[in-house]
Amino acid sequence: MKKLTFLPLVFLTLLLAGCTSDYIITTKSGDILQAHGEPDTDRDSGMTSYTGMNGDYHLINTNDISGIVKK
Repeated sequence: MKKLTFLPLVFLTLLLAGCTSDYIITTKSGDILQAHGEPDTDRDSGMTSYTGMNGDYHLINTNDISGIVKK
């Protein structure tokens, strides 16, 4: 009986974990940054925000970014 309640929980966890994609941000200076989830660009402030792989929130000037690629 425990297996019947455990399997839906495992399936739900895997389904929710697969919803967010990782992105690679390359800067004009040659740095490579990894983002968990799609980075957001604010045109008014000129900044791009993203969540790092360890869960930290980061801001970078959009003019310093040379490319953003989905991993």
